[in-house]
Amino acid sequence: MRRKEIIMRKSLTSLLIVTFVFASVATTALAQQKPPARGIVNITGQLYRAQNDNHYTVFLVTPEGIIMSDPINRDFSRWLKAEFATRFKQPVRYVLYTHSDWDHASGGVVFADTAEFVGHVNMRARLAAQPGTPPLPADAAKMDANRNGVIERSEAAGAVAQRFDLFDQNRDGLLTANELIRGSVNDVYPPGTTYRDRHTVTLGGKRVMMAHLGTAHTDDGSVIYFPDERTAFSADVMQIKRLPQNITPTVGAYIDALRTILALDFDHAATGHALMGTKKDAAQSLQYLEELSTGVAAGIGAGRSLADIQKTLTLDAYKGFERWDTHRTVHIAQVYELLKGTSRAGATPTN
Repeated sequence: MRRKEIIMRKSLTSLLIVTFVFASVATTALAQQKPPARGIVNITGQLYRAQNDNHYTVFLVTPEGIIMSDPINRDFSRWLKAEFATRFKQPVRYVLYTHSDWDHASGGVVFADTAEFVGHVNMRARLAAQPGTPPLPADAAKMDANRNGVIERSEAAGAVAQRFDLFDQNRDGLLTANELIRGSVNDVYPPGTTYRDRHTVTLGGKRVMMAHLGTAHTDDGSVIYFPDERTAFSADVMQIKRLPQNITPTVGAYIDALRTILALDFDHAATGHALMGTKKDAAQSLQYLEELSTGVAAGIGAGRSLADIQKTLTLDAYKGFERWDTHRTVHIAQVYELLKGTSRAGATPTN
């Protein structure tokens, strides 16, 4: 009798374990299928900020149509286009790109029936086929199991596997070094109008200005400025209470870009990720980079090691910023390498 009870208990335990496993799998699947958080909030006047999870764009409604910035992705653009038709009864007349990164610039084709697309002249070059025959980047070379110099779909891993079709420019099922260097930008609709320094569009009595941000993050970056609404919009370069992911290609390029933005006359700082804020908030990002640079330079001048500088240059004024605990030491290392002449500048920028 006791043996029978033991068998029954073991069976019940096994059943509970199987049930728990299936429940965990089902919960994970539901989480993966959870629709993105989307919404539209008013900034001021007829200027709005639209959200797709942790990506944001802005748009200005005028009597003659809508001027918007980054389309983010195709699914979001379809949703946004429907919102425009329902809430504002206006088509998009201009799409103004902040830069060519796939997670901000994809999906613009949704608005191609009514809109003119504008971006920095370097954006076209970044979207074009890349010249030469370079070797695979180091991370990609690790995937090349058969050592044939290209990445097949079966070899791809991580982000390359997830975005394989966005990398595969010629649709041949193979990724070359050139396609990987170009990036996962197959769904980025190219700008029909380009500019070099500054560019202004006018519509329905409203002006929107674009200014080039140099080489910070990418070499085709723009700040989108709404003078009447006293608002500046920047994706990836300007951050609010958040440290940048990578200071590429140099901290000097980032400082110059932020100075370009802060030279504009605005109150509202709208970003492509996370929080919005004020011009004063945006200025804190510049102050962080300046204090970072001078602190590292002082440490090098005193003959201190990188590890010592990372330990003592705490930059506590920014301790409440997102990424402070994970990126401060990385930024110190990037500036240290730059000032010591051992910089690995040119690393692929990420968000």
